[in-house]
Amino acid sequence: MFCQGKTSQHTHKTVNYLVVCEFDGRGFEGWQSQPNGNTIQDNIEKVLNKMLNEKISITGVGRTDSGVSAYKYVFNFKIEKQIKDKGFFLHSANSLLDRRIYLKSIIKKDKDFSARYSCKGRMYKYSIYNGYSPLKRGFVWQTNYILDYKKMAEFINDLKGRHDFSTFCRKKSLIENPVVNLREAKMSFRGKNIVFTFIGDRFLHNMIRFLVGTSIYIGREKITSNAEELLKRKDVHLAGKLAPADGLVFYRAFY
Repeated sequence: MFCQGKTSQHTHKTVNYLVVCEFDGRGFEGWQSQPNGNTIQDNIEKVLNKMLNEKISITGVGRTDSGVSAYKYVFNFKIEKQIKDKGFFLHSANSLLDRRIYLKSIIKKDKDFSARYSCKGRMYKYSIYNGYSPLKRGFVWQTNYILDYKKMAEFINDLKGRHDFSTFCRKKSLIENPVVNLREAKMSFRGKNIVFTFIGDRFLHNMIRFLVGTSIYIGREKITSNAEELLKRKDVHLAGKLAPADGLVFYRAFY
């Protein structure tokens, strides 16, 4: 087996593990556990509970929208066992998990580490293909517009910094602090392929998808306001249409 015996109940010592995983979010209702159980977290916890014969509660680096995928998503969990054969553990877990979810690595961390609260920054990438390709379906937003790439790139670049992003999130997120420190915001393009990269300390609900949707509206000249003007107004009705989840990928976390 991949685990050593249970720690004495008198010591209540637990071992904290960090796991990096990749997932295709299509068909799931995001990361965070839901009553119907159709989330990434619910699927992973179900498998770990079965493998470890212990009630496992995992902590993810953050929520993701329904349909959003991830390249290096991070979560941690604590158990009263040592995982002595990590390779076998990963192999066993992956053989039981939905094929859209893959555990890539596992390491031991100190007891105070939290995938969510220890995280210093999160990177997302959003991909657009301004054309049509059957092979790209599901992982990019396929559009067919005449776009002003220069105006789009200027808008994205001007978002960098610490701002109130109320204009670019669902109202239900406004119970949270709407201020986000966006350390990096850039757009690159090659041919019909457009990639947006965002690094921030945190992100509001639907924030990146609203930013991308607004960029497209600016590129189509359906919105003429600049980033500063839109940020000041704090009104989501002034943003562009919400971009679909297809093109969004949680790329990595920084610790």
